[in-house]
Amino acid sequence: MSLNGIHHVTLLVDDFDHSRWFYGGLLELEEKPRPAFRFPGLFYHCGGQELHLIVASRHINRDELFIDMGERDFTTRRYIHRHAAFMVSDPDAIRSRLERAGIEILFSEDAVPAEDELATNMVNGWKKMYDAVPVFVNDPSGNLIELVPWG
Repeated sequence: MSLNGIHHVTLLVDDFDHSRWFYGGLLELEEKPRPAFRFPGLFYHCGGQELHLIVASRHINRDELFIDMGERDFTTRRYIHRHAAFMVSDPDAIRSRLERAGIEILFSEDAVPAEDELATNMVNGWKKMYDAVPVFVNDPSGNLIELVPWG
């Protein structure tokens, strides 16, 4: 048996209309037909994969990921916990579009203090993997979205 890739990622969202605006409007994903499930949701094409959104019937609590740094205290970073990552060919253009729409960019390399080893390590790793730092935002339901420079 071998795994051949990811078919889809499913995210829980709080609001159908805001989610359609964010994913279909801002991120320009193409909506696709969805079976007539007994619960609301949206399906989108995303390259060769799919994004499935399920609209939750009540608020969902979200916790940050806490990382054991060994000899130090536990630490947390809101830009690395559970998330969906999308490949984007022009991260600067999508960042500008998100900012114009009032979407908060959660992480900026310029704001990393020199003494923040974890953030500095993450920046160096991203640059090694992608030659740039990804854009991190929350969707309207608070799901963390990473937009990875690609291509």
